[in-house]
Amino acid sequence: MKFNPFTVLIAVYKNDIPDLFEKALSSIYANTLSPTQVLLIVDGPIPDSISTIIDKYKIEWGLEVHYLESNVGLAKALNIGLGSVKTEWVIRADSDDINLSNRFETLAPYMNESYDLLGSAIQEVDLMGAKLGIRAPPLKQAEIIKFARKRNPFNHMSVAFRVPLAITCGGYPDIYLKEDYGLWTSMLNAGARVINLPTPLVLVTAGNSMYKRRGGLRYVYAEIKLQKHLISKGISNVFFALIYGFGRSAVYLIPNQVRGIIYSRLLRK
Repeated sequence: MKFNPFTVLIAVYKNDIPDLFEKALSSIYANTLSPTQVLLIVDGPIPDSISTIIDKYKIEWGLEVHYLESNVGLAKALNIGLGSVKTEWVIRADSDDINLSNRFETLAPYMNESYDLLGSAIQEVDLMGAKLGIRAPPLKQAEIIKFARKRNPFNHMSVAFRVPLAITCGGYPDIYLKEDYGLWTSMLNAGARVINLPTPLVLVTAGNSMYKRRGGLRYVYAEIKLQKHLISKGISNVFFALIYGFGRSAVYLIPNQVRGIIYSRLLRK
């Protein structure tokens, strides 16, 4: 069967873990369906341990690399990447997550005239690879739009989307660690046709370190910015913005251990 050409877009920066980064790259090239292009955005200076891995994949696999002189943050780095993508479709991959070998082949039939944005469930694992929980977002269009009012309706590391529509919507907005949530709601506002697949297609590194990152005042400020964005795109209103905004902000300010219990036991299967 013939599928639409697609690019895998991935970004890396100095604080990424080299071992996980190499596993992420390896999982891209180990997929049963090969991408047309694999584009890596290097967000600012990186240590030799990461540079060595990049050089290896440039030589052995023809990895295309775009180096940024300074660290600009994920949103800007990915927007720069979207400008260099050579295909209509892009599949996102994270620098510390493992793509299952059938991921691209499973997504490919949906990258057609029927959809503009699609994702899947994810399996969260710890640093040793032990399974933790599954984040399974809603599957159908109406459910996704309704869910977007209270939580991110897509797993960023699982998505594929049309590049022209994403660029028309302004690309990733500059909302700290919520830039993907912002883009999905912009695309929904623009009439994007969307779907999520129920099967986990990505192993996502999670655990205590992730819960620790998802806390603090910077997250609270980002939440305020996100809620304003959701209102502006017609996804939410002031009433729900206050409810969900205050609720999530409270979670960001509680102790890491308690936050971990909420994520692992209440927000995951």
